[in-house]
Amino acid sequence: MGSRAARAAGALRPEAGQLRWGRSVYLAGQRTEPALATFCPIWKGGKQPATPKLPTKAMATDGIKIIDGDLAHDVYYTFMELYDAGRPLDELKATIEQLQAGNDDFDDEIFITAYALALREIGELSPQVLAQVERAIQRGAFVRYLTEEDGSPIEGRRRQQVLDRFWKNINQPNLRIRRRKSHQPQKKLVFEEGDVLTFQLIPDGIDCITILLRISQSRGRCVYCFILHSCTGVIKPTMQQVLSGSLLGHPAIPGSQSPRIGFAANCISHKDLLACATKFECIGKLTINEEAKRVGSEGGATSFQDFTGNFRYLERGILIRRAKKCSLKHLL
Repeated sequence: MGSRAARAAGALRPEAGQLRWGRSVYLAGQRTEPALATFCPIWKGGKQPATPKLPTKAMATDGIKIIDGDLAHDVYYTFMELYDAGRPLDELKATIEQLQAGNDDFDDEIFITAYALALREIGELSPQVLAQVERAIQRGAFVRYLTEEDGSPIEGRRRQQVLDRFWKNINQPNLRIRRRKSHQPQKKLVFEEGDVLTFQLIPDGIDCITILLRISQSRGRCVYCFILHSCTGVIKPTMQQVLSGSLLGHPAIPGSQSPRIGFAANCISHKDLLACATKFECIGKLTINEEAKRVGSEGGATSFQDFTGNFRYLERGILIRRAKKCSLKHLL
């Protein structure tokens, strides 16, 4: 998997079907898609870093808690998703342990503590994994980084306290074993993939177009991912304008010559979309190529006002998140 700095820089990327690591997408504090997914480069809050320079550890997003950062979330929630899906334990372990390969001491501490927590919750924490946790805590890579490299000795002490409590807890018997949970998918959808929707910016009266790229359902959550169409105007758009217009997107692999596109998207939960569904009108439907359902940058919305924010930039001729206009052919 490579070092933490390399992952943060996007230098190493998994192919389709492999485990996805790195920044997981959140909406109102919740995950909005499965941890197992086809890779697409995503920036937190839909914002790409100002410069494409190689990040240092100080630019990463790992907090001091056990489950408090990119890698920890991917390990823990992927584990629980596969567990709830009924995967055999041996298969589950083999899948998750792919995320440990090539880690430096810093990432190994994050990986093994998150992995141990997940195993303990289901009553399968082995002496071998427990020994790995002990070695990681003794190495103190995260505490050392916070204290020496980041210049945050107080945070370093807090991290050490978290580790001390964690070590004490996982050495105690777990009397409340977590059972597999059944998550029912949302069956009555607000819109369907490929729907072409129009809506008006309030109070401007400007008509905009959006297309439902994909619907993600995971662990009981249903999230709709809409992509941004560049066409705006005071007259209600037609399907002809949709087909002749352009979408906003990014190269699927930054810096490469690959023709694949990851689209700029707005995501909203089923509950929040249902609350403002009457503000949209479906004017047609597109058959989207399954391989084209990639997101290049993503913003979360919890209301109609949030959802329309990016379209206001489009109406002013501003391309959000450093996106570029691309042909609709990339979608079909």
